[in-house]
Amino acid sequence: MIRDKLLDILAEIIGTDEVRNNPDIRIFEQGLLDSFGIIQLFIEINEQLNIEIAPTEVDREMWATPNKIIAYLEERVTA
Repeated sequence: MIRDKLLDILAEIIGTDEVRNNPDIRIFEQGLLDSFGIIQLFIEINEQLNIEIAPTEVDREMWATPNKIIAYLEERVTA
C-alpha cells in the first residue's frame, strides 16, 4: 500500500512515471525533485498516507531514491 501510493504521489509531483520504472533513481541528483517538490511530497504523504513528516526529520540522502523513501515510511508505520 505505502509503496504504490508513494510512487503515485512522486510520479504526480515529478510529472513522470520514471520513478515507477526505476525506483532506485536518485531523484535529487537527476533534478527530478527540488526543495519545493519535497515540501509538496511531505504534504501529500500527510494527506494521503496520514504520516506526518517534519522537514527536519529527513535529509536528502535518506530520501535519495523512491525505494529509500518507501523504506523510511514503512519503518515509521511499523515503529
